[in-house]
Amino acid sequence: MVNLIKRKRKGKTEYYLKYSSTGKSKEKYLGTIKPKELDKIKQEFEEQAYREDKTPLLEIIKENYSKHNKTIDPKILDANNHGFKTNHTFSTQKIEGSTMTLGQTRKLLEDKLSPKDILIEDIVEAQQIARLFEEMTNTKEDISKRLILDWHKKLFARTDHNNAKSFRREDVGPYFGKTEYVLWSDVISEIENMISWYKKNKYKINPVELAARLHIKFELIHPFIDGNGRIGRLLMLLILHKNGYPMTNIEPKEKLTYINKLESSYLKNDLLIFVKWLISKYLRTNKKFLK
Repeated sequence: MVNLIKRKRKGKTEYYLKYSSTGKSKEKYLGTIKPKELDKIKQEFEEQAYREDKTPLLEIIKENYSKHNKTIDPKILDANNHGFKTNHTFSTQKIEGSTMTLGQTRKLLEDKLSPKDILIEDIVEAQQIARLFEEMTNTKEDISKRLILDWHKKLFARTDHNNAKSFRREDVGPYFGKTEYVLWSDVISEIENMISWYKKNKYKINPVELAARLHIKFELIHPFIDGNGRIGRLLMLLILHKNGYPMTNIEPKEKLTYINKLESSYLKNDLLIFVKWLISKYLRTNKKFLK
């Protein structure tokens, strides 16, 4: 959190910005006159201070995660990866409205048993998400327009042939909320801008922050008629996995908070709102690697 602080010194009022987080603080002197672009300066200062605060912790997680994977029995590692795939498949589908349970998802992926009273589209797309997850963990490709379209084609090839591998050709809005996605005519150029931003920043900021920022950029573009959340979450996992960080799963119970943080970032024009939420969640989930 960043607050504006006023101090009296030699009869003059001095202005400071103060960042505070878990016992740590940092200040920035602004002068004796309150800046006109205070909100912009405050946002930039908070981004820098937050990054300096959290990046060392994220790097510790990566280091200890790497050590853990080198010492753990390969069979246990494979079992953990399979469990994450199953949980991700269940969660990312559930967030989008699937009624399939975790147990049904496990039986579908492990025993090829299709659950009763579940839409065939949900069953097929769950199978495809699991396959895409495996492809994502093995690919040497980096994020590109071709990769995004290819993933979308594979997700919907059997359930929505007309829209598979196609950016949307009409304007869309959210089912609820006030987020305004980009015009359909701007989707391709905005995706290209997003990829350019990614290439420019992938060696400049920590991969966890990078994944969070790319995810919200992708979701605000909303390039497809359907599948934006599922493709966007896979892109986030790709960045983490490619850079040797533990992957993170957004659970169905977090759906409302997740959506609210995305929307708040849009409404307040501050991506750090979502970034802080995701990193906070990431640190909690991986606290065993901070010891």
